[in-house]
Amino acid sequence: MSSVQVIVSGHGTFASGMEGALKLLAKAPDNWSFINFAEGMSDKQLAAKFDEVLGDKSQQVVFFTDLAGGTPYKVAATLAYQHSNFQVVAGCNLGSLLETIFSDSDNAKEYAEKLVTVSKQGTQLFETETPKNTQPADDADGI
Repeated sequence: MSSVQVIVSGHGTFASGMEGALKLLAKAPDNWSFINFAEGMSDKQLAAKFDEVLGDKSQQVVFFTDLAGGTPYKVAATLAYQHSNFQVVAGCNLGSLLETIFSDSDNAKEYAEKLVTVSKQGTQLFETETPKNTQPADDADGI
């Protein structure tokens, strides 16, 4: 397992929702944190929550947020701007988080790139196939 610290954050109960879904499928590593950006919370309060779980800021960290440009993303990006060992990813999905639980990368940039790649690969459109031959079969027997 990776030593990269992962912080999942998003609007409302996004983070705790991801945590609950992951618990059904696998156990999130101990170095993962889930921080909701609750209604009425300020960006400063969110930054304080991030600081609480970060501890040693020299470690490799990946923030996983719900929306690019949203408050959790902006607060994480501000921290990443100050710390080159921090990466911020937005808009991935449960499948990408699940797969990266088992990543062995100890580099935040590689870890973040894998999150994005796996998320893109896992996003698919369900399509029904149109039958190739819609004409009735020509039965010589008339049956």
